[in-house]
Amino acid sequence: MVSVSEVFDLARSGERATAVSVLKQEFQRLQSSEHKVQLCEWIASCFENLNDYEQAAEWYEMAGLLCLSETGSELINALMALEQYERALTCHEQGEDEESVQKCLQIIDELKHTYAAS
Repeated sequence: MVSVSEVFDLARSGERATAVSVLKQEFQRLQSSEHKVQLCEWIASCFENLNDYEQAAEWYEMAGLLCLSETGSELINALMALEQYERALTCHEQGEDEESVQKCLQIIDELKHTYAAS
């Protein structure tokens, strides 16, 4: 089993698939939403580097959902989630999945509406 501290070395050396696998296992163990968001971003980034844009988008969306579940203010949660969904949208567009692009755009519009209402 590779330690999480070694994951960064794996990713840097080009073994991103292995790094993603280790990070997924670590995600299951984490309790803090903030740490889970950071890990989701890192996993998504690994998938982007592997040109697997749909997997990357799914992990950015997971980060967005985690942001929305935070106990802070609704406005701050929406702003944090908006960034994640915009990153997911970019990945969906690169993956050319029109249905996912539309769903992501709808979520982004809802988040912007939340932001504008606050």
